[in-house]
Amino acid sequence: MKSCKTRTNIFAICIVLLTCAPWIVYSVPEKFLLVNMTFVPNAKAQGAVCLDGSLPAYHLHRGFGSGARNWLLQFEGGGWCNDVESCLERARSRRGSTKYMNRWAVFSGILSNNASLNPGTDLFFLPDLI
Repeated sequence: MKSCKTRTNIFAICIVLLTCAPWIVYSVPEKFLLVNMTFVPNAKAQGAVCLDGSLPAYHLHRGFGSGARNWLLQFEGGGWCNDVESCLERARSRRGSTKYMNRWAVFSGILSNNASLNPGTDLFFLPDLI
């Protein structure tokens, strides 16, 4: 009985190893693309400011080659303020003030420029808009 249970356990371990080993061997860690924040020039003169009065900003990674004139836009969701209290609360967060935004954004996943992980992204600008 013990021998049968041992064989079953060994068989289960072999199945797990055979299933996971190719994934582990062929998984290439993604190199993250760090993109610096860009403030919108002359925004304050146009009345375009964040909830707290700070300058608006975005993260942009420019395309190249045949994709130099194409855009892939990601608009991050995050709700809306619908009264004074919720707007004041939002103004004290990265969703309402560039003072709280990360200066550097990690572009990964859909924003990755690694063609082996995200084919076709070399054809687009990659701005991250909040």
